[in-house]
Amino acid sequence: LKVAPTHVQQADFPHRDGMAEAPPQQDMLGPHYQILAGRNKIEVKEKVNLIEALTALVGMEIEMGNKYRVLGEDEQELFYAVEETDCCRRQIKQCCPDCTPWDLNILFTPGGKSLAFKMSRPFTLTCCCFNRPKVAVTDATDGTTIGMIYDPWHCCNFTFDIRDPSGDETLLKANGGCCQCGLICPLPCGPCKYVEFPIYDTKTGDEVGTIHKEVPGCCKFCFAPDVQNYKVDFSGINDLKLKALVMALPIFI
Repeated sequence: LKVAPTHVQQADFPHRDGMAEAPPQQDMLGPHYQILAGRNKIEVKEKVNLIEALTALVGMEIEMGNKYRVLGEDEQELFYAVEETDCCRRQIKQCCPDCTPWDLNILFTPGGKSLAFKMSRPFTLTCCCFNRPKVAVTDATDGTTIGMIYDPWHCCNFTFDIRDPSGDETLLKANGGCCQCGLICPLPCGPCKYVEFPIYDTKTGDEVGTIHKEVPGCCKFCFAPDVQNYKVDFSGINDLKLKALVMALPIFI
């Protein structure tokens, strides 16, 4: 698959060795990685489920499987993510969101839908700082784990870690802080509409990207207040596997 590079303005993010210079073996990665190579920005849009929205209006919400579209700056659909969690586990998520396991498939859509990545969040008995949630991101074409995403414990800050496949080394950290209006009181207007998650390289401390969380318009907010859209800028990252992990992070958030 050959994808014409998208001509966008380069962000002035610092780089570090291994991130700025893509490893030579990346040329051997499949098209589900290569489509991210020429892109600095993508958008992750959660789809509204009509059944879930209508049942929420009458006070008896039925949790349905979440679905997401991943779009390029040219509005081309790159991936389509579908939650595969069974009905029982989906309903448990409403009362125990930090403990309930879930599974999600990410499909590579250009040229026909094919399974590209899997996200698997195991059951954890989570309480405050104990046994924090994590998700493994797997390349579905060969079954290898490309990395882990953790929700570490912080008393105030809203942070997420992107780690290596073993989960031992933190490579990137997204930090939303605690004082943003969109975290305290999310609303579809004004400063309460947005939350920024700067992404930092943990070795250098440099900012290499951002995740911009946005509450949809008033209509969607009234019918489905938990539906979110995310604009992802990973222009400071050239490692394609790290880009895939950053793409998966908004789904975990």
